[in-house]
Amino acid sequence: MKKERAGPDWRRIHHSPLFWIGAVLFLAAAAIYVASDDLAWRPRADRQVGGP
Repeated sequence: MKKERAGPDWRRIHHSPLFWIGAVLFLAAAAIYVASDDLAWRPRADRQVGGP
């Protein structure tokens, strides 16, 4: 006999195209961040611009 569940079956989320689009965009963003040296919004304090 099968048990009834109150909510949706969240194990099927991997069948959704939106899940895969989000997963690919997340992995692409992580790869770009790792491949770049630094994608900080502000420059680091130890870097000096136009030194002597």
